[in-house]
Amino acid sequence: MADTKKIVFDGYSRRLDVFVSDELENLSRSLVQKLIKDGHVTVNGKKVKPSWPLTAGETVEITLPKAASQTQLKDLIIHDGKDFFVLIKPAGMLVHPQSPVWEEHPETVFSSEETLVSVILANPPKGFDTSMPRAGLVHRLDRETSGVMVVAKTQEFQAEMVSLFSNREVHKTYHSIACGEVPNDEGTIDVPIGRIAGGKIKASDVGREAVTGYKVLERKNGFTYIELYPKTGRTNQLRVHLSWLGYPVLGDWLYKGATANRLMLHARRIEFQHPLTGKMLRFEAPVPQDFLDAWKRVTKSK
Repeated sequence: MADTKKIVFDGYSRRLDVFVSDELENLSRSLVQKLIKDGHVTVNGKKVKPSWPLTAGETVEITLPKAASQTQLKDLIIHDGKDFFVLIKPAGMLVHPQSPVWEEHPETVFSSEETLVSVILANPPKGFDTSMPRAGLVHRLDRETSGVMVVAKTQEFQAEMVSLFSNREVHKTYHSIACGEVPNDEGTIDVPIGRIAGGKIKASDVGREAVTGYKVLERKNGFTYIELYPKTGRTNQLRVHLSWLGYPVLGDWLYKGATANRLMLHARRIEFQHPLTGKMLRFEAPVPQDFLDAWKRVTKSK
C-alpha cells in the first residue's frame, strides 16, 4: 500500500518543493522535485510544479509510490535457499539508488529508476526479512557489470556474509574483454588504488591495497578474453587494474577502453563456505549473449 500524508499549509508564502523537503527531511531536494513532477505530491488535489508558491489554507498531499517493478525477480534468481538467494544482475541496472536515503526509507526506491533493490522489494522471495539493512545486500556490482550476486534473506546470514567478504573468504571470478593482447598467460596485479583529490579512482601509491589475479583465456585480433580473480574488493578495482596494466576493459569509457555497447565485465562465478552450515557453495552466471557477441565482433577477421 502507498503511504499518503495530508498537510494543511498555514504558513507564509513558500515554494512547494522547499516545504515538502522540510516535511520529509530525510529526502533530498532533487528526489522531492521528482516526486512532485511525477504527480506524487499535489496541492488541493491538483498536480503542480515544484516551484508552486504555497499560500495559507492549501492542502498538500504526499503519496510515496507503491512497490512496483517492471523486471520480475523470479526471472533473475538462479538459487533460492532458506538463508539467501542468488541472482544474475543484468548489465545496465544499478544495484541500489544513488541517494543514500533509501536505506532509511526503503519505500523511496520506487520513486527513481528501477534498481535491483526495487526489484527485490517489489516482490521479495519467501522468507525474506524486509526489515534487514540494505535490503539484504552483502556486495554489489557496477551498473554496467552483469553477473552473479548473493542476497541475504536473514539478518544473521547477512552479517556473516559481510564478515566473509571482509575477511576475503569469498572467491569471485570475472570474465572480461581487454583491449590489446595481454602478453603473459597469467599473473597478479598488486597495485594500490584510490580516489585522489576528489577525482576518479586510479592506481596510486597513497591508495588502498588492491590485488587481482588473472589468466588469459584467448587472444585474437588485438583483444584478450581474460579471467580475473579479485583478492580485494575495491571500487572499480578490475577496471583500474586492467587500465594500469595497459589493457583497459572494452567499453570502459572512463578508463579509455575501446567503444562497445556496454562495459565488457561479467561476474562469472562466486564461491564461499556457507557461514551457518559450513557447506562449500559455488554459483555461476552464464556469459551473456551481448558479451559473446562483442567478442565475436572485435575478433572478426577484417
